[in-house]
Amino acid sequence: MGHLLLTSTGFFHEKVREQFIELISNRKSAVIITTASAQKESNPFAIQARVDLLDMGFEQVTFLDVEREKIDCLRTADVIYLNGGNPFRLLHALRESGADELLQMRAKEDCVIVGVSAGAVVLGASIRIVDWFSPSLNTMNLKNFKGCELYKSSLFPHVDRIDLFPGTTPIEERIHAFEKTSGEHVLRLVDSEFKIMEI
Repeated sequence: MGHLLLTSTGFFHEKVREQFIELISNRKSAVIITTASAQKESNPFAIQARVDLLDMGFEQVTFLDVEREKIDCLRTADVIYLNGGNPFRLLHALRESGADELLQMRAKEDCVIVGVSAGAVVLGASIRIVDWFSPSLNTMNLKNFKGCELYKSSLFPHVDRIDLFPGTTPIEERIHAFEKTSGEHVLRLVDSEFKIMEI
């Protein structure tokens, strides 16, 4: 049985780190998928995630860009960590590489999959909520918003960050309007929150 840990900010908040540690007894290897960020493995949040995982006792923590590298390491990693960035770019690359199907398989095994921000969004049923809020991010003109479907809802991270989602209408009102229009249920995560799910 696998576990999902969904978070807006990774291990930045101590309670997220504590819950993650409870899930990872005797786990040795982790892969950080860096594809969502244009900076890839140079992204400071990816670098910090690697530092955090090594500090937690992981013996092997590697970066993976599924756009240009083989995805075989996902088959054996104890933990798969999807870093944040552009969810359209990430979802497209996961599909093109076949990593989406591999994540679905690993989620049913004894694997912990951590989704951070965009990495959490793509693991859900749909990323249509991102197109509703930030259509300019869809630089590859993605038409199919179906996510990896590791959980049944859509997800909106950083729901408490008006600086990231400016507008004259409050964020919650915009999410509610999206739910009413699309028929999708949206999980909300403030930056200090997380969700853990068994698969």
